[in-house]
Amino acid sequence: MQPPVDRAELRRQLAHVRWIGGAPCAGKSSIVTLLAERYELAVYRCDEHFAAHTQRVEPSRQPTLHQISAMSWDEIWMQPVATQVENQFRLYREEFSMIVEDLLALPRSQPLLAEGTALLPECVAALLEQPDRAMWIVPTATFQQTHYRERGAWVQDVLNQCVDPDEAWRRWMERDLRFAHTIAQDAATRGLSVLWTDGSRSIAASAALVAAQLRIDTGTPSRVAQRSS
Repeated sequence: MQPPVDRAELRRQLAHVRWIGGAPCAGKSSIVTLLAERYELAVYRCDEHFAAHTQRVEPSRQPTLHQISAMSWDEIWMQPVATQVENQFRLYREEFSMIVEDLLALPRSQPLLAEGTALLPECVAALLEQPDRAMWIVPTATFQQTHYRERGAWVQDVLNQCVDPDEAWRRWMERDLRFAHTIAQDAATRGLSVLWTDGSRSIAASAALVAAQLRIDTGTPSRVAQRSS
């Protein structure tokens, strides 16, 4: 049995963290890269730790994470879209405690940006000392459908492992659209900020909006950023 969690103590220990959640294909990673360089921020990218988390999984505590990590891409995408979305939320809820453990183990000597789709509003909200420490970035349907394949060759590599690539792609896109709208609605309901990516702003402009919301734009830009400006 796990010991009770002291939420107030967790909020205190994670007060240096700025949270950037959202949906895939919204520009989160590019925005975080720009902000980290400009303001000399540490970065924790959830995606980079997912494989390690699957190795730490306890089936009794993280049954969905355990199950999905053992599935093929074809098995994942051929599930009904509603099931995929439900499992995605379950998986991220289960993974969140591992993410928190990782963050607590990192130095607290500088502000840290935590970024990833795994950062659900319902999980992050409980750890916020102030609502302006988090933002969710999501793409519009048009932007996602237009730009998703530009994310890299890995997208096609995934589809090549499916018996019906066209149907897998359709369900994949529908899953991510439903996920995006659900978390955007949940964040807004909780009084948390949402930024929609529709292609009308540059990455730099979006980063400026995020910096202002997270109150990290009041410090002095890094020397690297000053030299490149």
